[in-house]
Amino acid sequence: MRVALLGFFALFLSQFLVAAARASDPVRAVRIWPSQDYTRITLESRQPIRHSLLVVKNPERIVLDLQDIEYASVQQEIADKVLASDPYIASLRAGRYMPGVVRLVLDLKQEVKPQIFLLKPVGEYGHRLVLDLYPVEPVDPLMALLDKPEPRAEARPAPASAPAEAKPDTVARSAPFPDAPKAAAQPRTEVTRLVTIALDAGHGGEDPGARGRGGSREKHVTLIIARKLKTIVDAEPNMRAVLTRDGDYYLPLRTRVEKARRVKADLFVSIHADAFVRPHARGSSVFALSERGATSAAARWLAKRENDADLIGGVNLDVKDRYLAQTLLDLSQTATIQDSLKLARAVLNEIGGVNSLHKDDVEQAGFAVLKAPDIPSILVETAFISNPEEEQRLNDDAYQDRMAHAMFRGIKRYFARNPPLSRSTLATLQ
Repeated sequence: MRVALLGFFALFLSQFLVAAARASDPVRAVRIWPSQDYTRITLESRQPIRHSLLVVKNPERIVLDLQDIEYASVQQEIADKVLASDPYIASLRAGRYMPGVVRLVLDLKQEVKPQIFLLKPVGEYGHRLVLDLYPVEPVDPLMALLDKPEPRAEARPAPASAPAEAKPDTVARSAPFPDAPKAAAQPRTEVTRLVTIALDAGHGGEDPGARGRGGSREKHVTLIIARKLKTIVDAEPNMRAVLTRDGDYYLPLRTRVEKARRVKADLFVSIHADAFVRPHARGSSVFALSERGATSAAARWLAKRENDADLIGGVNLDVKDRYLAQTLLDLSQTATIQDSLKLARAVLNEIGGVNSLHKDDVEQAGFAVLKAPDIPSILVETAFISNPEEEQRLNDDAYQDRMAHAMFRGIKRYFARNPPLSRSTLATLQ
């Protein structure tokens, strides 16, 4: 009997010690990534966080109860984390709800659809509890374009060949690419719409991408260059650019592709800054999708690293990715890849005048972000951020400008030889 009691006491003590250890488990970090698309809150800890979620109305609030979490660490980490510009969160506060439970209350600016999920440790991160706040009515990138004025038509006079009665918001019926090669046998394609370029700044938010020895982060460099390229494209008559992300937040790879398709993009350009295990690797590269495997071991390695961005950035695996599964079976993919290769060669030729090329030819691999079945798509590695010299270039405003202009010249060269087909400027969404 005494042995049994001692055994029971030892078991009770061990369970008590485990519970006490869990009760003191601190939150390592609380990160908030606001954007118009959605706002993400990430809580990082040593152990998976047990939690429960409650949506409260009048006024709109989200209540998140965290079990066996140290209150002081939560209170410290949430301080000053909510930005006034956050479209969804007005304030964030914490309190002791009951023994062993810390309650987080999110006061909201509008009704949201929350998604909450756990992520296992990956890379530099421990266990993460992720709460995504989506608007009830998703932001429509096509309607966002309609809400923006088109200053180009007013700022630039109509070309001589344009009809005199053309209205400011009407695209003139003249070829938008005057440097197109003349072909006597084939008439030039007439375009009566804006040509749309989807610009995808790689990584973002929870996923910083590659890091340079000087502390540079790929996600910042890619967004700067993408914004510069957008400015150049938007200044061109009959052309416009759409950013898949315009802030420091993560977008799943499938969402980047879907955004391009929603705005009926004519091209998709994903911008990155390469990295390798050895710092002497250098040069710029351009990649297209491959259906038959990578063209080199380096291309295969890079594609895997870029595709793993969803693991680092944090994707809710409960949401089925039907879109990308369908694109793999789409017969139009082959023709799109051929157009992607033409675009990639045109861009590669131009950026070779700005930086040395890592490879003289376009490479191919299975990049998930390039799998739109109906949009020619390329991935541009602007330089190796892991190379100290090229890291300095990537942070140089003049280099960023030259790289953006070179990509634009490549895009124009592609369209000069492959004029886009005429279609409605704002086609009905599928």
